[in-house]
Amino acid sequence: MSVKNSIFYNVLLAISQVFFPLITFPYLARTLGPEHVGALNFAESMAKYFVMLAALGIPIYGIREIAKLQNKIEERTKLFTEIFTINFICTIGLAFLFFIGIHLVPQLLTEKELFYWTVVYFILQVFYLEWFFNGMDQFRFIAIRQFIIRFFFIVFVFVLIKSKLDYVNYMKMQVGLNVLIAIFNYNSLKKLINIDQHLFKGLDLKKHLKPLLYLFLTIFSISIYFSLDTILLGFLANNESVGYYSTALKLNKLIIAVFSAITVAVFPSLIGLYQNGEIDKFKEYIRQVFFVLISISIPAVTILILCAQEIVHLLFSTSFDRAILPLQITAPLILIVSLSSIFGFQILSAFSKDRQILYSAIIGMVISIILSILLVPHFKEVGEAITILITELSVCLSFIYFTNKYFTIDGLYKMFITGIASLLPYVLFAIIFKTIIADDVLRLTTIIIISAVWFFIYHMFLVKDSYIKVYINDFIERK
Repeated sequence: MSVKNSIFYNVLLAISQVFFPLITFPYLARTLGPEHVGALNFAESMAKYFVMLAALGIPIYGIREIAKLQNKIEERTKLFTEIFTINFICTIGLAFLFFIGIHLVPQLLTEKELFYWTVVYFILQVFYLEWFFNGMDQFRFIAIRQFIIRFFFIVFVFVLIKSKLDYVNYMKMQVGLNVLIAIFNYNSLKKLINIDQHLFKGLDLKKHLKPLLYLFLTIFSISIYFSLDTILLGFLANNESVGYYSTALKLNKLIIAVFSAITVAVFPSLIGLYQNGEIDKFKEYIRQVFFVLISISIPAVTILILCAQEIVHLLFSTSFDRAILPLQITAPLILIVSLSSIFGFQILSAFSKDRQILYSAIIGMVISIILSILLVPHFKEVGEAITILITELSVCLSFIYFTNKYFTIDGLYKMFITGIASLLPYVLFAIIFKTIIADDVLRLTTIIIISAVWFFIYHMFLVKDSYIKVYINDFIERK
């Protein structure tokens, strides 16, 4: 699959991951209320944290190593089996600890039915296999699979969630979703590896442990500030604060997921270019991704900050007003995490600079722990929002420092300054229409439409050598 097709399907997948929750999450927020939404987010955060621990860095390592063996089925089969086996063993061991923890931690024991289902959800994550299909450039399969499954999931949300007491049903549906994903994955996996009686013979798990250890320590450090934040808030504050904070961060994470889709789609191709010594083409791909992410993320951050009130009222009602300020504070994460994905998980990872990535993550972890302890008990969801913003910024700056130390790509600084300068029209649109339009929905809709029209005009007719224009023209020509 070509890089542009990979980007297309991966962005399509990410958009679906944004669009579908925008259908269900407002309904869940209104039906379940902040406290039960907070309980669900607390449970999901716990599950995802254990998933991260069990993965041992596989989401990065697996993609990188599988991408090297796309045309070698026997070696690929052995590599897949070894990595999957490590992941499975760790998952079962941690599932046992998770189950014991439910009976030892009061915050978990009070919601034991919810967390029993959460343990099952965690175990099934081992069959998700996103790392393998990403490494094989199977973005079309991933996109189609997710569309079908998420469609039925939406239907069941509206059928099975009718009152505040139905919040456990949501986790049950997550379990069902993962069973369906496992079935889809198995049917596709049979075409990509040799599944026979010799599959688990002659495995060498030991050789993967050292590189996985570096990546595990990195992801563990990152999780302290990007996954454990909700858990820390649940312990240091309460479920209600988790509900407001997670509501704000969920919106930003959905947008970040769309932009991350671009970097994920390009990553296997970057690995191939670097392995083959095509450094000039490698640099050009980085420039393209950088330009696209900067061009989209800066307007997104601007609109999110200026229209936070309208967005929260439209999606979640006025009962979630405490989510407005955290949403505004965390909006710059869209830009910051996009830059981190380029410098950290494209350039440094492609060069196998895992130690430098680890150093950056440790910096973020230390800052996150210190700020959480200082800010969360007093400022609750606002304190956690400030913490995650400062933490991610420090990690991003560290990634940029290490990248510049080992590698230079011309033109990125100029692109960034130009992108920052281009935000002025979006600020003016927001100010003008917030002044003259009283209705929240009409005001937000108008600002988004006008901003989108201006974005198209700006890149199609006013910016010389815009990669956005190149991609749009290429898409039109294919039609």
